[in-house]
Amino acid sequence: MGPIFLAVIVFTLQMLASNEISNIFVAEYSVCDDCYHIHTAIRGTMLGQDNYCVVLAGGFGTRLWPLSRKGMPKQFLDFNNDGHTLLRETVERMMSIFPKENIIVSTNLDFYEDVCAQLPELNPLQVLREPVMKGTAPSIMLATYHIHDINPNANMLVVPSDLVIMDEEPYKKVIEKGMAFVQRNDCILTVGIKPTRPETRFGYIQIDEEKEDGIYSVRTFTEKPEESFAKVFVDSGEFYWNSGILMWNVNSFKDIAQKTIPDMVAQFNRIYDTQHNRDERRNLLYSVYEAFPRISIDYGILEKTDKVCMAIGDFRWNDIESWDLLYDYCAKDPDGNVLGMYNYQVYNCHNSMLLCNKEKKLVVIDDLSEFLVVDTDDVLVICRRNNETDFKKYINDVMLKYGEKYF
Repeated sequence: MGPIFLAVIVFTLQMLASNEISNIFVAEYSVCDDCYHIHTAIRGTMLGQDNYCVVLAGGFGTRLWPLSRKGMPKQFLDFNNDGHTLLRETVERMMSIFPKENIIVSTNLDFYEDVCAQLPELNPLQVLREPVMKGTAPSIMLATYHIHDINPNANMLVVPSDLVIMDEEPYKKVIEKGMAFVQRNDCILTVGIKPTRPETRFGYIQIDEEKEDGIYSVRTFTEKPEESFAKVFVDSGEFYWNSGILMWNVNSFKDIAQKTIPDMVAQFNRIYDTQHNRDERRNLLYSVYEAFPRISIDYGILEKTDKVCMAIGDFRWNDIESWDLLYDYCAKDPDGNVLGMYNYQVYNCHNSMLLCNKEKKLVVIDDLSEFLVVDTDDVLVICRRNNETDFKKYINDVMLKYGEKYF
């Protein structure tokens, strides 16, 4: 991908970040390797050796298709061609909070090589590989049992790899406060962001009583509501955007999961039985993982227990769920256009997103308003920018006619 294709997008994302990104690292967590205990002498972080971070990097979607593909989802994209992907930025951010050796990247076999290529400075034992993609509940359960096997007293943070965090210091303070909270309390702690608009593309968390300063018990979770409900949520002052950031003590989480997904817990108890050696454990994992249901952590656990609390995140955050959301955070010309092209002439265009990755192509566009144009090597998309429903239809129709050829 050329450096100009998404230069405007990258420039905006860099402006939103409060700290510059420096070098980073990667690896491979061999699911049942003997070498669990990695003691690299890295200090200067906020949290101690009982605290671990799991970066989720195994998912893929079509919301930013045709730029984001099944084999190269958005967390692996290098927007400005300088090595700074969303995955790298996330791991770099975690390095300033957690001991380096306590950071684990959870992915699947298909993306393992991509993770290792993007994070070459992590020990190869720090990438945990799912046998197959089964949703966030099985992958997070695997990471929890893996960390418990390393440190039975561990506290852990789970964070998606593709979030944009604009305020580093408030973010770090929430994580530090949250990790201390879950060490003292038998609960799952999530982070909620105060909504600035009635957004229908994010999930919402309704808070209940305050447990301590800035931390509340959770009353309800609502996944991507209709606009009318989103307006009610925002006006009530009781609802926060669900950031997807989670914290807990490994023992508390296992106890909660036992009550909500007992069959899955029973299988992980079998896998991590201390009588199994490395090879037996790996073989058992591969044999049972395929049978797990595809289920999210929200539906499998969070919505089925009353032991969930929420910390208020006082930082700017974005989950880039669509082209329209990405447009909102991009630098624009005086007419509101995002221009990511090498050679172009644009006339009478307003509030549009125009992208082309072909260095030798001249692009001439006239009289477009609120449009999305994305020209890649094998796909050209021209459509209304802010109609997510139609965009989903385009994707479904292409899939029906051509299969996965263009995904």
